[in-house]
Amino acid sequence: MNEKTTDIYDLTIIGGGSAGLVLAVAGAKLGKKTALVEKHRIGGDCLWTGCVPSKALLKAAKVANYIRNAEKYGITTTETKPQWQKVIEYVRSTQHMIEQEHDNPERFREMGVDVIFGDGHFESRDTFVVEDSENEQTRTIKSKKYVISTGSRPLAPPIPGLESCDYLDSENVWELEELPQRLLVIGAGPIGIELGQAFHRLGAEVTIAQRSGRILTKEEVDVSEKMLNYLISDGIDIRLNTNITKIEKHKNGFSVILSGLQTPPTSELEFQSSANQNNQEQVYDKILIAAGRAPNVEGLELEKIGVKVKKKGIVVNGQLQTHVKNIYAAGDVIGHYLFTHVAAFQAQLLVRNFLLPFSKKINYSVVPWTTFCDPEVARCGLTEAEAREKYGDVDVFTLDQADVDRAVADGETHGFSKIIASKWRGKILGVHLVGVNAGEVIHEYVLAMQEGIPLRKLSGMIHVYPTYSTSVWRVAAKWLSEGTLVQILRKLIGSG
Repeated sequence: MNEKTTDIYDLTIIGGGSAGLVLAVAGAKLGKKTALVEKHRIGGDCLWTGCVPSKALLKAAKVANYIRNAEKYGITTTETKPQWQKVIEYVRSTQHMIEQEHDNPERFREMGVDVIFGDGHFESRDTFVVEDSENEQTRTIKSKKYVISTGSRPLAPPIPGLESCDYLDSENVWELEELPQRLLVIGAGPIGIELGQAFHRLGAEVTIAQRSGRILTKEEVDVSEKMLNYLISDGIDIRLNTNITKIEKHKNGFSVILSGLQTPPTSELEFQSSANQNNQEQVYDKILIAAGRAPNVEGLELEKIGVKVKKKGIVVNGQLQTHVKNIYAAGDVIGHYLFTHVAAFQAQLLVRNFLLPFSKKINYSVVPWTTFCDPEVARCGLTEAEAREKYGDVDVFTLDQADVDRAVADGETHGFSKIIASKWRGKILGVHLVGVNAGEVIHEYVLAMQEGIPLRKLSGMIHVYPTYSTSVWRVAAKWLSEGTLVQILRKLIGSG
């Protein structure tokens, strides 16, 4: 790369994931000279190693599970074993389709975005140098504003022997050409639970090891317990309060020492999933790490120009601005909420602030998310404990999924809805859903929370019957019969 060029831009985005693509489109459409620098492939983790491939894999696993349980619906099948190679071909075909339709570099270039592939680093606060791999030249970029959206990567825990075992993570698992027969998943967060259940349903013997006393630790406690029950019933071996103390190569795979039950179990179910596991040796074909993520900041030389970085990511203020006034950051690299939709939300805020006066601060008070296991787990807002700590007494309304007629008709009655609301007005403070299509149903609650719509108004809205969304109407109706304000009014009227 001998040739050197210098280019001047209004906006330069470093990283072509969710946040970067939103910003690139906005910059081009608003007539700003915009550059998008990407190290590898447009689309980021979501397209290549996260949302898209995992959801395609989960769909294949769910189809396999339906076939396995077809007799429940009165259908007799000759069950066939899932073919991993065809499953992974389906996964890759979905990625290819989305890449061609939405994340094709040429699409952005046609909009006017200068898409540059290659490694780069900051020379100064207004200068970024890229080794352009497509054109084999060194490009010096001068830009009025920079947005760093380089994402995150899987983090490997410090386990003796891990580095020598050719382990899988959420990035390289999609390169598997054969289904492992015995799979150990380390970590029971969303990634570990989603992939663990998918591999189990596709035919692998799956063990999920978790250091803490429950799975999905960012969820409501009863959500975690319910999902633990479902997964154990499904046949997945889940080890709570378990440390992996040693891994070494074995003639038939990898020998793993599981050291369990570090703390007393808090429930019978936790005891069942943790007992008799002290210093237990197991052999697995593959080990999948799903134990956290780290920000991608290496090589950018941020400290040299005054951009502060902590363990979780780049430090930004409420406007997503770093300590250098012309440099901003968004997405996983700032470590707040590691979700594609939050990265896009952050990018939208930056677009607004770049265009309009009076900068607006990011508001994380209404952030929904979903774990796409089966049944799905969706959340927005506070847990019951958080709500009571912040507001004192609150109303809690629950609805079993078996009380939703569509769920009964579909044979999908696993799950429940739990809504936390203010005592008097019925303002929604927290939503916790477990059930089929929970990730779709939650958006009615999200809109209500965003716009301050109380439960009483949701109860007066017509819902199509039979749908899973009638669960919202059913829960909202509980406010009219069980809510604190209504109960007090009934007593007053009754005493009159």
